[in-house]
Amino acid sequence: MVRVKFYPVKESIEGAVKAPPSKSYTHRVLFIALLADGESIVEDILISGDTKATINAVRKFGGKIKNNKKIIGVYELKSPPTLYCRGSGTTIRIASAIAALTKGPVLLYGDTTLNRRPMSPLISALGSLGARILSRNGKPPLAICGFQKPKSNSVRIDASISSQFISALLIIAPMIGLTIETYGRLKSTPYVDMTLKVMEAFGARYEREGYRFFRVHETGYKPTKFMIPGDFSSASFILAMGALKGKVRVEGLHVDDVQGDKFILKVLSDMGAKVRVTKDYVEVESSGILEGIEVDCGNTPDLVPVIAVLGACAKGITKIYNIEHLAFKESNRLESIRRNLKQLGVNVRVRKEEIIIKGCNKLKGARLHSFNDHRIAMAFTIAALVAEGPIEIQGFNRVSDSYPQFLTHLKSLGVKFEVIK
Repeated sequence: MVRVKFYPVKESIEGAVKAPPSKSYTHRVLFIALLADGESIVEDILISGDTKATINAVRKFGGKIKNNKKIIGVYELKSPPTLYCRGSGTTIRIASAIAALTKGPVLLYGDTTLNRRPMSPLISALGSLGARILSRNGKPPLAICGFQKPKSNSVRIDASISSQFISALLIIAPMIGLTIETYGRLKSTPYVDMTLKVMEAFGARYEREGYRFFRVHETGYKPTKFMIPGDFSSASFILAMGALKGKVRVEGLHVDDVQGDKFILKVLSDMGAKVRVTKDYVEVESSGILEGIEVDCGNTPDLVPVIAVLGACAKGITKIYNIEHLAFKESNRLESIRRNLKQLGVNVRVRKEEIIIKGCNKLKGARLHSFNDHRIAMAFTIAALVAEGPIEIQGFNRVSDSYPQFLTHLKSLGVKFEVIK
């Protein structure tokens, strides 16, 4: 397990990096291109630990990927006996829905972190359509035997745990014609918008009523060209560093995109950082001091680790709420954040759906754990910029799940660190 020791920055960080391609878009485009019979051209595919799981799934289902750019979809899907999804929740959830289109059986599983993540709402929904699914108490591994023809053209699904369940059903819907009704307290709705945007680009047609009702026509998908935009989720860590200690520019971000995590720009501005947006880049500069804020992250759970660390470095109280679904991520992020902030000497309280943080004048140097969660690892790197001593993070290898160039980008900005294997 890789450890990285980060050292406090005496002056400031400054420079420019290019945002990595969006992980969330990459998953969706690859799976939809698989279902489009023919050759699609996809520019700027992210190659990371999580997307490698999706690339493997596309190939196992019978698709071909050439030069990380040409995706050749198939009319008849194969039924791979086994499908290893690494640590990627998006991969296993969408792949489970696609497996239901095959004869099966298909055994889907992942690493220890993935095999703890809930799948019950999707299992129930696919079961109501005619798939036969065996699971371990509603969690992976899953054994799926698909339906030749769904026994219903409508389905209801609980959307309170993850929007990925809705996206999985939406992605297969043009192949069978499907009406989807959701219930429960919806979370992460911008990811549903992203799914629909990619579906439209590949020729799908649908009607919707907000996030509660979707009627998707049986159109199938048509091969197309698609450009993966820059990832606001990954860029948030770099932008936060600029807000805290210097001035950074991230190129390749488009604020008119549907990505929910562009919300980080408002958060940084509200906390007092200087934020400049152009059509080519986003620039964030420290104003010298950050102020605590109250922020609803129901639609942007991946920003919570970043905002929590900024709150620890800010003046006053930061309250992050509507985030009970963080318990079901790569780690229980509510607990991961609480434990690491405590190690840094921060006064923090965690309830079922909120984190309350009292800003700390001086963060302690400490040994922290990533809890096998890439976003926890990257978020607490930010704390090292202003800590009294070095911060060592164990399990840093998980960063490659979403942002393989992270350490390279930090080095270019002047961040000092030591990799310990």
